[in-house]
Amino acid sequence: MEYEFTHGPAYTVVRAELDAREEVVVETGSMISFDDGVEVETASASGGMLSSVKDSVLGDEELFRNTFRATANGQIVRFACDRPGDMAALDLEGETVAVRSGAYVGNGPGVETGVTSGGLDSLRGGKGLFLLEASGTGPLFLGGYGAIEKLRLEPGERVTVDSGHAIAWDDSVEFHTHRLGGLKQKALGGEGRVVTFSGPGRLLIQTRDPTGDG
Repeated sequence: MEYEFTHGPAYTVVRAELDAREEVVVETGSMISFDDGVEVETASASGGMLSSVKDSVLGDEELFRNTFRATANGQIVRFACDRPGDMAALDLEGETVAVRSGAYVGNGPGVETGVTSGGLDSLRGGKGLFLLEASGTGPLFLGGYGAIEKLRLEPGERVTVDSGHAIAWDDSVEFHTHRLGGLKQKALGGEGRVVTFSGPGRLLIQTRDPTGDG
């Protein structure tokens, strides 16, 4: 599968070109169009119906996903995020990535997804208690609210991000949440909960907070 991004950065579209028997998995509601030589199969997001219901409720993801499979060469599938903003792809090579709820858009056939608890730190952050976990080999397509910036943290390098702006990070990246400043700063319009990430690994951040309170 080959892919490119078009119409960015505000309303980015993924244009995936599939040869015969190649496929791409897309979140329900994200498909824009597909060519005549593409078959569509709808299935639960992961692990059967009960697991899919759990993933949808806990991870804020759709209950079902569509697999688009080409029956001939050169077939085009277009899809996009359901909010205005940019998109990005992480090409996984046997890696595992944590994804913020709502940022997942699609993946190649070699990538598997499931929901994992963000842990106590995520609970304290108040946003994204449950995270989508993606692992395997292939492209992982993500959508952001506003622009997306990819950061690569060196070992021991740290960066602090408002809790509503981090959308994905490698499992090699450690994180913890904490409050920035005190009650006075919060009352005067300062930041509240933030997340400090420590390298090594990749971190993707978005320029807008979809919750509107981060």
